[in-house]
Amino acid sequence: MISILIESTYIQLLIVLVGLIAVLNYFHLTRKRVKLNEPPIVDYRIPMIGHTLRFINDCEKLIVESREKYGEIYSLYIFGELITVVGKDSIGDLYRRENDFDFYSGTDVKLVVKCIFDDAFKNVNKSLKFMKDYFKVNLNNIIDRIEQNVIKGIDIYIGECNEPKVFNDSHEALKNVFAFVAMNLFLGEECGHNEEIFELIKNLISLRYISKYKQVIIKHIKLIIRKRFHEKKKLGDAWIPPTDVLQFFLNDPEIAPDLDPNNVNCNLIADIISIFILAAMSSTSYRASYALYELAKRKEDWLELYQEAQQINEQCNGNFKTCDDLDKMVKLDRFIKETFRLNADLLGLPRQCITDTHTFSNGYQIPSGRMVSVDVLELYRNENFQGPNPNEFNASRHNSPATKLDRNFLLFGHGKHICPGRNYAVTLTKITLHHIMLKYNLRTKFENRVPRNHIGFFIAPARPGDSSIVFEKNN
Repeated sequence: MISILIESTYIQLLIVLVGLIAVLNYFHLTRKRVKLNEPPIVDYRIPMIGHTLRFINDCEKLIVESREKYGEIYSLYIFGELITVVGKDSIGDLYRRENDFDFYSGTDVKLVVKCIFDDAFKNVNKSLKFMKDYFKVNLNNIIDRIEQNVIKGIDIYIGECNEPKVFNDSHEALKNVFAFVAMNLFLGEECGHNEEIFELIKNLISLRYISKYKQVIIKHIKLIIRKRFHEKKKLGDAWIPPTDVLQFFLNDPEIAPDLDPNNVNCNLIADIISIFILAAMSSTSYRASYALYELAKRKEDWLELYQEAQQINEQCNGNFKTCDDLDKMVKLDRFIKETFRLNADLLGLPRQCITDTHTFSNGYQIPSGRMVSVDVLELYRNENFQGPNPNEFNASRHNSPATKLDRNFLLFGHGKHICPGRNYAVTLTKITLHHIMLKYNLRTKFENRVPRNHIGFFIAPARPGDSSIVFEKNN
């Protein structure tokens, strides 16, 4: 009975929520207060709880109503502390004075990264540099490898579909494929079809799996490291190193000072690789699954995208070689970007004020320690930023690629805090949808459903049932 309760997502969330509110309320009540011209606090009924329950269960409506009543900047009382939300007209204040804020000091980052990925948190900048450098140096050289693993993953987990095959939700259709790619790209092809690693990667976001991630990953990478070091000693300069993330770490003398497996910092490797995996299997796979659903739903765009896929497939002889090949898929890129825009987090760019006070251009002030988030819902649904009919899907809306950092598209961050994996996320999504289009005919099981789903302000997997997709072999 206890194990059933522990594995229940709702019970887990409730336990975490109660503990979080208690801890943060303590800090909130004992914090020294300074009289400032603060933004208005949105009315709430329940002391201590504040807006927390509405924030979790009906965040979009809470944000829209608060914006309409209180204007450009306001504060919500969530998880025992005040969070200030800034609208589209005040985003510039955050850019101009970036040094007033620290992304890595935020409460949510501390709780998730420091408590779980403690070795990576000890040097956040170094950890992020590893992620950024890997994709910057290697992405162009691993396009073929990503593609081959995508094709294998599709064959294994979606299948031939000679008869129509229904997936209950679009995320389920992609989750296994993305996990297969991540396993081989991050940990190495030596993992093969290792079931323990595969299940960990696929389900890392759940508390049940994340609690034991380090011991499982270290157990497997130690075997791989010993094998590679042995081969390197034996072959010398003739040894050709793999291009996966694990080997990228092993090439760093601070992590692997010599060819002795006992001297490798496996704890740091396990932490950073797990952060890679967590990003790939949460936000990346969620958004890609919405793109897959829109692809199945929008027959008016399907033919044009399919023709582009056929044309590029012929030009590349059925195999992508470099990022330049992927850049030719302009229409698919625009389609993906539009899907990402309409299926995004409701708030974004969270950061904590680290100066004594920060004063916005309209005169409002916030104290040190205050968390600030941008109302990206307003930004993505505003005609001045997005063009006509911003609430409607328009596959031709964008003139820039999904990876480009624009003021009207903040999905991958801005300034110093750009997502280091954004190019990988878009590349994986494009390659996957490209091969799905070439292999299958798609349709949604139900018409006129909107499967968009949020947990708090975070985008979540599409709602099962509402996002059902039928796959059938393309003849």
